[in-house]
Amino acid sequence: MIRYQLAMLGHSQRWLPPSFAFAVLLSILYTDPDAPIVPELAVSAGGLTVAACWLTVALVDAEDPVQRLITRVHARRFSTLLGGVVASVLLCCAALTVISLVWSALRRDGDPAGLVGLGAVAHLAGACTGVAIGLPCSRLLIPRIGYTVLAAPAILVAVLLVRWIPLLNPMLRAMSSGAPSTGPVLLGAVTSVAVLAVSALAVAALFQHRR
Repeated sequence: MIRYQLAMLGHSQRWLPPSFAFAVLLSILYTDPDAPIVPELAVSAGGLTVAACWLTVALVDAEDPVQRLITRVHARRFSTLLGGVVASVLLCCAALTVISLVWSALRRDGDPAGLVGLGAVAHLAGACTGVAIGLPCSRLLIPRIGYTVLAAPAILVAVLLVRWIPLLNPMLRAMSSGAPSTGPVLLGAVTSVAVLAVSALAVAALFQHRR
């Protein structure tokens, strides 16, 4: 199922816009070799959240309802289909994370291993949150792309910028402030994985209830 989803995403070329937008962000972000590392990693993790949401919607919407029904029949269980979507997007996000971390390291002739690990965990949190937002905003629950265009950015803005939502914002603020951020990053990662699990379960239940 993962191979099928990745092949479909690659054939549709819907991965290009979010990947290109993320690359543009990195080209703007990694310009000053003397800039602090952790705040830049926070911006990159926030950008990956948006890219992950975009990739999730793009992958789900690459199949029309009839084709998805055929895929679901071959998969036998909707959970297998949904798991393939989640795993495929996370693999794409892992590749984007590697690009970001390597780009940062090359610009400075190497980053400390501890900060690379911190950045990797922060990007994991961003990827999981982006997928968690993208699943309910995709065609699985929202049949019209216009509503998706309204819903997904609104949720992303709330999650990234609203201080009292205890998901990514506390982690990103801690990383941007220069204060010790290991605790907030780990908490953000654990919370994001939990939110992704809840989102996937809720989408699966609602999708099958509608059928």
